[in-house]
Amino acid sequence: MNPGKPEMNRPMHLALIINNSVSPHSIGAWRLPASYRGFDFTRPRYWQQIARTLERGCFDLLFFSDSSNLHDNYQDSADSAIRYAAQFPRHDPMPLVPICSGVTAHLGIAVTVSTAYSHPFALARHFATLDHLTEGRVGWNIVASGGRAEAENYGRDEVMGHDERYEYADEFVEVCRKLWGSWEPGAVLMNRETGEYADPARVHRIEHAGLYFHCRGPLNVVASPQGYPLLIQAGASPRGMDFAVKHAEVQFAARGSVDGMKRYRAELNEALARAGRHPRDLKVLWGINVIVDTTESGARTKHAELSAAVTDAGALALMSGHFNYDLSQLPADRPIHALETDGIQGMVNMVTQDFGDEVTLLEAARRYGIGVGVMTVMGTPSQVADRLEALYEIGQGDGFMLMTQALPGSVNDLVDLLVPELQRRGRLRTRYDTDTLRGHFFG
Repeated sequence: MNPGKPEMNRPMHLALIINNSVSPHSIGAWRLPASYRGFDFTRPRYWQQIARTLERGCFDLLFFSDSSNLHDNYQDSADSAIRYAAQFPRHDPMPLVPICSGVTAHLGIAVTVSTAYSHPFALARHFATLDHLTEGRVGWNIVASGGRAEAENYGRDEVMGHDERYEYADEFVEVCRKLWGSWEPGAVLMNRETGEYADPARVHRIEHAGLYFHCRGPLNVVASPQGYPLLIQAGASPRGMDFAVKHAEVQFAARGSVDGMKRYRAELNEALARAGRHPRDLKVLWGINVIVDTTESGARTKHAELSAAVTDAGALALMSGHFNYDLSQLPADRPIHALETDGIQGMVNMVTQDFGDEVTLLEAARRYGIGVGVMTVMGTPSQVADRLEALYEIGQGDGFMLMTQALPGSVNDLVDLLVPELQRRGRLRTRYDTDTLRGHFFG
């Protein structure tokens, strides 16, 4: 038996990927006819509605992608990103964690935070506090940012090279893990008679002295319900994959074709074997753009509306930003081939390897403008469930990271149309049986 292949009928894990912006992953989603009717993404009620809906659908996770940059690579200008809302504006998702967890009891909430623009002590403190406030339902998506525009926002003239960013991130996570472990079980005494709150013998300095960081510790936050946040990563370059198999418990994987999924899963299994880990030690969620409706024609209409909302300049600005490369330098009517950039190499590979040899740059950008180029599955609940089951077996993963279109209506579509069909097939839980985010994935 292939150790990476799911057992038949094993339930899927489901997450929703979004960011705190007007058009999270599809250019122009904000202007769809059904978007933001009665809602404003800058207000708590919108996010509370999404969180409650996902919990009603027994989702594992609400996942916030994030970055502090403005996509200004395309035509050496930020104009297209600003004009067409190419992941701009993008508000801070961290304050949404208690807002969403406060109206739910089981849904996990993960936030993307870069190792490049924080310090291990500050970040470990933030996440330990959030783990308390969510009662053990917080996750950290670890990224090693490489964008020039983001670096400039933090006053840096240069960006670390690709592999060095991961060396830096390795040590960053190491320090965080030490800090989260600096409180032993039983350290809190809270003895009213003696006045002793904590046992000093069970709270330790970490005395970390490394290449990039020096930190004495201990963390000044009591040990949290999970001990530390669920660790998530999406590195797809060889060095990024090595980082993921070393640190991550869940991986977000994005590919644009079935062959790409197969190829990536084989590479990941090899990397896990080198690290001495079993394929089931790292849960893989495949990014999928699901468009579901009560009828097949209704789903196709939604897809057509989403496609029509994509502006070419906005899509090229988004892809240029992710690639960290000015795509206006390439002919728009010719196929796009292999690129070596300092951008998100996994996304570069997805486009250049999965989209096909004859896809022109403009065609690739239009596809990328819908759900950043991940595969789109559309149809009735039964048709979508059939396809997800097939991809579940082909990709040998553990579930899916689903994207949105009209907001927040497409979240309702997932929960009210697709979820009951998956539950009927035994592919999705009908109730939560664990209390923490890590428990959802590892029981």
